[in-house]
Amino acid sequence: MICPQCNKEVSAKFLWILSGANGSSCPHCQANLCPKASCAVVLFLVSCLLGDGALLLFRWLGAEPWLAFAAFFVVFAAAYLVGMRVILRLRVNAPAGFVAHGDPGAQGH
Repeated sequence: MICPQCNKEVSAKFLWILSGANGSSCPHCQANLCPKASCAVVLFLVSCLLGDGALLLFRWLGAEPWLAFAAFFVVFAAAYLVGMRVILRLRVNAPAGFVAHGDPGAQGH
């Protein structure tokens, strides 16, 4: 993943140590970053579909339910980790109380 502000590489470990929904700061430029919602949804859906495919395949092959669930979990986790590098994009999170100029919901005086 690349920081949209400084264009430097951000490690995947960054997302595992997020400080809640507000995101976390870039290790290089200290910009407050969080994942784009649309990319996160696509990544989750792709991971779920691949995991579900593994679950169905193992059940079709006659595997035990616990083994099919383990296959789902392993494939889901692997797809999520690989997809983080390919699909997930970061955005700069605006500070609390910040209203962008031209925002239709902004109330200016």
